[in-house]
Amino acid sequence: MTMTETDRISIRPLDAPLGAEVIGDLSTDPSGADIFRIIEAFRDHHVLVIKEQPISDQRLLDIAAWFGPQFVAGDIPVLGTDEQGEVTVLSNRDDKGVGSRVALPFHSDFQFLPVPLKGAALHAVEVPPVEAGGITSWSNLHTALDELDPELRAKIEGVNGIGINPYAGNMEGAGYTGSGQKYTSETVPDFPHPLIRTHPETGRECLYFSMFVHKLDGLADPSEEAEILTALRDHVDQDRFYYHHEWNTGDTIIWDNRCTNHKRSDFDQSYDREVHRVQIAGTRPF
Repeated sequence: MTMTETDRISIRPLDAPLGAEVIGDLSTDPSGADIFRIIEAFRDHHVLVIKEQPISDQRLLDIAAWFGPQFVAGDIPVLGTDEQGEVTVLSNRDDKGVGSRVALPFHSDFQFLPVPLKGAALHAVEVPPVEAGGITSWSNLHTALDELDPELRAKIEGVNGIGINPYAGNMEGAGYTGSGQKYTSETVPDFPHPLIRTHPETGRECLYFSMFVHKLDGLADPSEEAEILTALRDHVDQDRFYYHHEWNTGDTIIWDNRCTNHKRSDFDQSYDREVHRVQIAGTRPF
């Protein structure tokens, strides 16, 4: 792997199907050239890793703003609560924030919205030791599409998937989030998005499919729908597509939600886990 450098920042691609480490002090803004290189690395590598730097909430907001405007939740409930403000605190302790205590399956954030996220920045304030679990993994959905069986690809060309909202319709988080999360008993509208989407910045196509896609829009045959959903789940969650991150306190990861899925393994609940998250607004998939 090669490393590129500008004034103060180095970019080191990871030995993985996606991802790059951003090396350098990000406690204050680097030069414009450095920020441009970081944005380029985000486009090229889809996941950026910043290791063991004490980043405040305000600094996390500043860094996330390099990539686009902050996502503002509308009437449809999403991860987090109105009371938390610009930074969502996720924890396995209800008195610290909202979040889950169980393993999270592979997903793309807010795929159930009319306009899902561009990405997110996640900073580890406190995490369990590596041996206690809690590894988060990101997959390369460009590669997943490239390696998709041609017959299966032909079946999903032009087909839209519908993602389930675990915070609406009396799902109460479907067991993934704690009691501090905001829910609604109302059924919210479906917002279909293409299973094969085009990245708006690179023009590359990728799979846009996650565990929470539960329905294929306009597919009349239930058995065919079930067969396609099972085949896509089996394909997209293969280990060869993933980068696995073993967290340390102070790590920050920024990911492109448009061309990656992510998941988190279970962890020992005797340890506290607290991460702070900023969400970056996206555009409608096409």
